[in-house]
Amino acid sequence: MGNKNKPRILDDDIDLMIRIARHGFVDMDYIQLFVYRGRKIRTIKERLKQLALHDYLIVERTFIPANHTASFRTGYKIVTLGKRGLQYMEDMGYEAKDNTKAFLSYSPYYMYHQVQVATVCDIIQSKYEDGNSNWYVDEILNEKEAYLEDTSNRPDAILIFKQKDKTKTSSVLVYVELERSYPTQTLAEKKIRSYRRVIHEELHAKALSLDIIDYRVLFVCTMRNAKRLLIQKIRDNKDRIDFNLLVTGYEDVTQHPLDAIYTLPLHEKVQYKLMGQLP
Repeated sequence: MGNKNKPRILDDDIDLMIRIARHGFVDMDYIQLFVYRGRKIRTIKERLKQLALHDYLIVERTFIPANHTASFRTGYKIVTLGKRGLQYMEDMGYEAKDNTKAFLSYSPYYMYHQVQVATVCDIIQSKYEDGNSNWYVDEILNEKEAYLEDTSNRPDAILIFKQKDKTKTSSVLVYVELERSYPTQTLAEKKIRSYRRVIHEELHAKALSLDIIDYRVLFVCTMRNAKRLLIQKIRDNKDRIDFNLLVTGYEDVTQHPLDAIYTLPLHEKVQYKLMGQLP
């Protein structure tokens, strides 16, 4: 697949560009999970190289994240849309943020954070679509789309769940918060207050014109020790929590998103499913 000729854009290429338009950044692990299925890794890399050569993509080597295996020679690569990719998406009617100028100045940790959010959201969407559940992810709102100006609330993403029974039109909103550091008491309190207001005042239901029957806030911890600390911080604020707040680990949700891997800090002895019945 890889050569210096101008590429003929294939369906898989379009799928990749749409996914990047939605999330901003992806990496090789993400691409192997969701795009160019059945292709060899070398073939995928050559295709990305060709698309980057003709400015459909920008592929940049950056730091190597913890728990990521990569040689010094290949490094860890972040992928975003190039100028031609942005134009292609615009011509197809998709809105995509232009990261071409700021790409080299962005913090690698910020970009990796966005990649992890993309991975969590799309794995949940894929597994619920194909799995044995009455629910599916109808839409994913990225950070920009989820932000409401009149609140201090800025979730990393929102998953809009709907029932596979099309006669039922109500939705469940799942707010996604990816925690990549150890939470402080101040930050935990701020987020709990913010989500309490957003949910009680039904701000997203009004903004999105949706019939929402339930809300769930999902904290995904990238470090195991941080998960335990976050659960304790949440328990310390139990008097402020009157909504469904779940905690899980990044490895758990990316491997078994449909399983009972989610902890309700106020009912810690039992693990729950994301869309299961909660106490």
